[in-house]
Amino acid sequence: MSTILFWSPIKGASGSSSLAAAIAITIGNLYRGRLLLTHLGRRYTGIESGLPIQEYGMDDPTLQLQEGGWDAAARLVLRGTLSKENIRNYTTPVLEHTLDVLEGTSSFGAAPPLLSPGLVRAVIDTANQYYDLTLIDAGSGAGWGAVQHEACARAKLAVLSLTQNMRELDAYFESVSPLSTYSSLPLLIVLGKYDVHSQVNETNIRRRYGYKGALYTVPYNTGFMDAWNRRDVIGHVQREVRGGKGQHRKLFMPVGWAQSIRHISKAILEAAESDLRLKALERGA
Repeated sequence: MSTILFWSPIKGASGSSSLAAAIAITIGNLYRGRLLLTHLGRRYTGIESGLPIQEYGMDDPTLQLQEGGWDAAARLVLRGTLSKENIRNYTTPVLEHTLDVLEGTSSFGAAPPLLSPGLVRAVIDTANQYYDLTLIDAGSGAGWGAVQHEACARAKLAVLSLTQNMRELDAYFESVSPLSTYSSLPLLIVLGKYDVHSQVNETNIRRRYGYKGALYTVPYNTGFMDAWNRRDVIGHVQREVRGGKGQHRKLFMPVGWAQSIRHISKAILEAAESDLRLKALERGA
């Protein structure tokens, strides 16, 4: 019913993909509904890097034509047969009956299928007929193509990942962002790998740039990064967001990673409250 776009103007280690994955798994654990997580890159990159999705080498003798992901969706769109009844058949379930992943385009072959605005439009529109929430990792870097613009045009909310690097903050706030084209699109900024002791804190960032919009922070979490490297993000997030839900934070104690992720997840659902099914999901969490 609703599409959420994750993006960062910072090329590389901005944490946008890991944030998208953590949010999707958190919502899948704490709310009832059908969720789709996908990205606009090649297989095994982006959000897939931290998930237990099998990766094959180029010389693997068992390698066959991929039957799922964006490649399969592209074939169905060309045939005019992609529908809300069959889209889930071409995804990878990562949380049973809750969260599916639509994998990226094939990394194999001399000319792998490329995404197009028309394909992205068809897949998102079809996904929103079946899933309650579609989360898209649009990648990172200031240079947007037609595919990113198409995904953003169909989103109800954009989640922007930044860091406490002053050069990167200056570059974002003092330049024209691709998101500026969509002035009516709600924007939620997240400062990842957040150091509460840094002078570049939330208060000073707001003051320096005169920013009055939604701004959240996620502290650096060694356990999460280790889990990402092990492709065990699902297990880590499940333990963190479920195990810490009832814990009370002492006065002046920094907000923990799990609490931050839950807080942002709730804010995302609230931003998409026009979808009545999502409202019902939150009340039933």
